[in-house]
Amino acid sequence: MADSSIRPVDNYEVSRLANGVTVVSVTLSHTQAVTYSILLTAGSRYEEERLSGVSHFVEHIVFKGTESWGSAKAISEAIEGVGGSLNASTGREIVTYYARVPGPRFEQAVSVISSLVVEPVVEADEVEKERGVILEEIAMAHDDPHSRVGMISSEVTYPDHALGRDIAGTPETLANVGHAELRGYLDGQYVPSSVVVAVAGNREHADVVAAVGEKMGDWRMGAPEAERELTRGVGKGQAVRVENWDSEQANIVLTMPGIRQDDPDRWALSLINIILGDGMSSRLFQKIREEMALAYSVYSFPVMHSDQGIFGVHAGVSPGKATTALEAVMAELAEFGKTVTAHELEMAREYARGRLLLGTEDTRGVVHWIGRQLAVTGKIVTIEESLAEIDGVSLDDIRKVAERVLRPEDYRLAVLGPFEGDGGFESLLAGSA
Repeated sequence: MADSSIRPVDNYEVSRLANGVTVVSVTLSHTQAVTYSILLTAGSRYEEERLSGVSHFVEHIVFKGTESWGSAKAISEAIEGVGGSLNASTGREIVTYYARVPGPRFEQAVSVISSLVVEPVVEADEVEKERGVILEEIAMAHDDPHSRVGMISSEVTYPDHALGRDIAGTPETLANVGHAELRGYLDGQYVPSSVVVAVAGNREHADVVAAVGEKMGDWRMGAPEAERELTRGVGKGQAVRVENWDSEQANIVLTMPGIRQDDPDRWALSLINIILGDGMSSRLFQKIREEMALAYSVYSFPVMHSDQGIFGVHAGVSPGKATTALEAVMAELAEFGKTVTAHELEMAREYARGRLLLGTEDTRGVVHWIGRQLAVTGKIVTIEESLAEIDGVSLDDIRKVAERVLRPEDYRLAVLGPFEGDGGFESLLAGSA
């Protein structure tokens, strides 16, 4: 009989197949849905610079056909035809494939999603067709100011580093990616030791392991581990990059070095983010938008990778108010550690607890929680442990982490808008240090 004080999501079980594939599952008896997800540590930070975008290209091409399921149409029909959904995403460190289906169709989801990783058919003509699709995707992102300023911010935050390159690549690097390069990346990065299979639904762990073993157990027995190069990438010292963009709105992103995903201060920084810029009751929203009317959109965000991270603020402002808005943002950051209150901390704590519980309410959220942790850090911190950590953050912790992270001497600024030269932003940033 399970301890009723333990939340269902924390009753996870982990097994490892003989070839190195890790399987983690949570049995949820109350749901009719099941989510099957494969996470690979094969994201864009592991690419050669000349092949930037190959991880994302692979994610696209595997949906074009597999040995077991044939065409792209057959793959989608196998899941959507039973009322389910399937998708994939490429991140800096993780590539994810998943399907959410009715419980009785679990084995079908295992077969379809596993085939994308284990037995994709990469045909030369499909590679050329998909290249055109991805080039259109890149062009669309470059035409979107929010996406474009994000790219600029990544480049100035992580200079000359894989984490600073656009996940989709560029037209120039994609020209270097052909059938042989895609096949080579699959062979080198899609190996059992890179895989975490995460499942949540009304299925016992033994049944999950058996189903995964049938489809992935004999895959690449004895395959070597993929090479992983982790180098520090966040730039030190201030830097500004301004890109002229003929528009009625300017977008600014201010970043600084943050912390890694399993850093002991991760919840303190998350609470700082909530107080500063997560939601309409946050300091930045209330000050910059509501009181000063300087921006339509303003928010903060932490990004935590396996070995490093950043903290940032984004604002969409009128070009004529951009420098004033940036000054106001930097003033809020500078004063935060001195002015944060116990009441703000308690409000943020309640917000974090609620978001955590609601985020693991369905099978997709559970799979994301257990799968990403295991893939990135090699361990799982339970909901109960996380709630205890949130409750354990003190006001002194908040002040200490604010002093550690909110450091103007390492500000990195990206600006997209109708500005000539540096638009006066370099001197403004220099004055904050």
